[in-house]
Amino acid sequence: MDTRLRRDVLWNLVPVVLLAAVGLGLNFLIAKWWGAAALGVFNLVTIALFAFAVIGACGLQFSVLRSVAEAPEDRARVAAVALGALAPGLVFATAATGLFLLCRGPISALHGSAEVAEGMLWAAPGLFCFALNKILFGICNGMRRMRAFAIYTSLRYVLIATGLVICRVADIRTDHLPVIWTFAEGTLLLILIGELLATVSLTRGAGWWRWSRTHLDYGLRGVGATLVQEINSKLDVWMLGAAGIGKDLIGVYSLASALNEGAAQLPTVVQNNLNPMIARSLGEAQVGAVEDLVRRTRRWFVPVMASACVLGALAFPVVVPWMIGDATFAAGTAPFAIMMAGLALASPYLPFNQILLMANKPGWYTVFIVLVAATNFVANALLIPYWGTSGAASATALAVIMSALLVRRLARSRVGVRI
Repeated sequence: MDTRLRRDVLWNLVPVVLLAAVGLGLNFLIAKWWGAAALGVFNLVTIALFAFAVIGACGLQFSVLRSVAEAPEDRARVAAVALGALAPGLVFATAATGLFLLCRGPISALHGSAEVAEGMLWAAPGLFCFALNKILFGICNGMRRMRAFAIYTSLRYVLIATGLVICRVADIRTDHLPVIWTFAEGTLLLILIGELLATVSLTRGAGWWRWSRTHLDYGLRGVGATLVQEINSKLDVWMLGAAGIGKDLIGVYSLASALNEGAAQLPTVVQNNLNPMIARSLGEAQVGAVEDLVRRTRRWFVPVMASACVLGALAFPVVVPWMIGDATFAAGTAPFAIMMAGLALASPYLPFNQILLMANKPGWYTVFIVLVAATNFVANALLIPYWGTSGAASATALAVIMSALLVRRLARSRVGVRI
């Protein structure tokens, strides 16, 4: 691993630690300070917020990342690429926010809770900001400003924690808690606009409307994949609930699943650092450089990831019940170990999951994600009735292994890269 890549990866491990701390702390403290019902309302609003934010960004963040990374030193081109993404991004973010507000009634009725509708109202400005922040992060990532990327990602989690504390001090009502997202994403948007103005010469962005067409074509072909991916990440928990598994077991499994998602952030950190390098090499038709990067990355990443998975699986039954103070959480040991096994087996390919996006093939990336999600759905439907939470974990592991097999095949057949 070259010195810059090593440094950038280490910087971007900081927000992973903050994600774990804030993510678990947010759920625990809302339940402690406002009660379990408040946590339920907050999470229902958050799930809707994340789904509509995908629509609001419309995949433009991946198009701008790839396009900027192809020639980050060409300041006029970068400015045009950035403006070309932000112009339609403003339209999509506004439309998604409006749709989010229009859906307050039906979503509230679906869950039988008027508090969900009120929470969505307070979260709506945050949705608008969240969608634009995705695009601004894409610009920063494409310019390979990975230390800045890590700092701003870390800041997001600090702002979420700060928002929670402010809500506690101000004794905010239960149905107003989703304002945390408006506070965090709104503040972050102002900071990212400052980053944009400081690093991109927007006045040199002549011809940006041509890039808008390019971004829209790319984004509309790939947005379905991001939406399906968001749904896929919660599919196991949803299907356990639909199967009538007891709430206690679902709670235990949900924690194991959340920790699995945290472990999956390790390859995501590496992926975020590799994406601009891969996009530039592919843009210059340097397939050999990509294959060499894959080999060099795999030599150190696979043993690190596999070791982390083994240590995590061994630590779960000892650490988790002790930290929570409830021995029933030991029931998550087997499901968590199964999910860790899936990540370890798929680790040679996980950092390269977005190679199709970097190769300007968002349509094929959508096919890839849909096939992975279909595998997850079918496996959950078949295994949960027989093995319960271990069946859901097995389905998750099978899906991640399938993603490794598919990305290897599609990279070779559609991009011409052997990974």
